[in-house]
Amino acid sequence: MAAPQESADALNSERYFLSSDFISGVGYGIQAVLYAIATHYLWRRRSARRVYAFLLPFLTVLFLVSTTMQVAQAHLMELVFVDNKSFPGGPWSYYKQRAVGGAVNLLNVAAQLAALVLSNLFMIWRCWVIWSSVGRRMAYLVILFPSLMVIFSFITGTFLFITYAHPNSHLALLGGHNLAWVTTYYTLRFANGVVVTILILIRLIVFRHRTRAISGNGYGQEYTSVITMIIEPSAAFSVIGIACLIAFGMGSPLSLLFADAATAARQITEYLIVVRLAHGRAWEEDTVTTIHFKAGEINVSMSDSQIDFDSDRMAGGKPEEGASGQIVYFGQLEQF
Repeated sequence: MAAPQESADALNSERYFLSSDFISGVGYGIQAVLYAIATHYLWRRRSARRVYAFLLPFLTVLFLVSTTMQVAQAHLMELVFVDNKSFPGGPWSYYKQRAVGGAVNLLNVAAQLAALVLSNLFMIWRCWVIWSSVGRRMAYLVILFPSLMVIFSFITGTFLFITYAHPNSHLALLGGHNLAWVTTYYTLRFANGVVVTILILIRLIVFRHRTRAISGNGYGQEYTSVITMIIEPSAAFSVIGIACLIAFGMGSPLSLLFADAATAARQITEYLIVVRLAHGRAWEEDTVTTIHFKAGEINVSMSDSQIDFDSDRMAGGKPEEGASGQIVYFGQLEQF
């Protein structure tokens, strides 16, 4: 059978579609390695903290969802580029006309939606943990808006799934045959990541500034380093997500590549956070209030919301009571 005639736009879409599958595969391979490392450390430390026992099944479910997504996407590529490469208009036409509403693509979309929900909940939890040192009420207020965005992104994702499965339904017609739902879903999907990234970065930067003002650059660096600033707020996901939204708004097939790259970056970040958590290098609820500034044999346990001392106190070397009633030992602080 003769090769189908395809437009330049269709060929470009096919190239980026294939490239996105390659990026997704590489990302999955990295996730598989990190999953093995993370679960190994969590299993060894499962009795140390209750959160470790929770993270073990969470990561396992996330990895199974990612595996399902990867298998479905691989099979989708076979259908599009192998089994139906001679479809009139080319493989891209087959994908848009037949494969989108097929069982394989629906499984892929469902797995993507499940992975998105799990990832969003994980990052909102991390945001709450990092802000909880200011106060639990403040932490809940901080995560309120991104939590609502997660709910709405799940709703629009569900609507998108329904329109794929039933393209002639009233819901599909209401959404302009998928376009409106796709636009809303991708906007909420990446906007939520950007909002959570900004909220976490604000807290880390403020803490870093206050810590350096008291102790200089020598203490607490594992919680305020550049690596932490990149990993904890999932900055890579937000940057790639913004690029995806720009490409999508311009109608560029690059959005296909960026979408899969963003998904891989988000999930890789989550595994890295868990590994750092198991090693005691990631933020926990009591991180700020239990950071120990060590000078010789003296440990100072302090909260950044309770730092209140002057040179006379440091010289005295006696216990002082802060404004909040916390007893803090300032002996030998002149060494800092």
